[in-house]
Amino acid sequence: MASPALPPLSDKPSARDRAAGVLRVGQRTLLRFAQPGDATEFLAMLKRSREHLAPWMPRAARASEPTLAKKFERMLPPACNTPTKLRVLVCAREPDAAGPAGRMVGVVSLGNISEWPELAATTGYWLGAGETGKGFMRDALATLLDIAFEEKKLHRVVANILPANRRSHAVAEALGFTKEGVARGLVEIDGAWRDHVVWSVLSTEWRGGTLDRTGPAGARRTASKSLANG
Repeated sequence: MASPALPPLSDKPSARDRAAGVLRVGQRTLLRFAQPGDATEFLAMLKRSREHLAPWMPRAARASEPTLAKKFERMLPPACNTPTKLRVLVCAREPDAAGPAGRMVGVVSLGNISEWPELAATTGYWLGAGETGKGFMRDALATLLDIAFEEKKLHRVVANILPANRRSHAVAEALGFTKEGVARGLVEIDGAWRDHVVWSVLSTEWRGGTLDRTGPAGARRTASKSLANG
């Protein structure tokens, strides 16, 4: 049985939403691909979030305008959706809106996606300034995990979190990740190699294993096809 703390299973988009780049619809958020017209809103979100993100993403605090523009370029298809990564916008759902578009609040991603026999990925996630504490990330990360385990057919998703990032640890714990330990000197940030706490969740654990697609009969056959199709 799935933990009662988990958001409900996210929905696959309607044909209209899919045409607008929506991948999946959660209870509080939806995940969608960025589009060229999102540039102004995305860059504004990054600019106002510089100090908010600086402790965890130091480059965000000192990024130049060209660097910020390149960050947005990496959000656009096809660069954001390859066999080894998926990077999408988190948008707050607007119940009264006529279409899928909602306020842009952050980004979630899967990176270092590996084929069978690992079928693993690393997740990253962040919210803009003023958007924390509203339940958006718990919902968005749960939605991303639904994609990872049901659609990407992965078996293991890892979150590497700086020890002081209490909000990020709380999200991982609330979604049933298991703390594995500390990876020493995992990432170089601001000239120093930073330790990270390693959290993981398996397809056999997520939603009680109902989205697991890695049984002996299907693992080899489906993994490469799923990753190639993105």
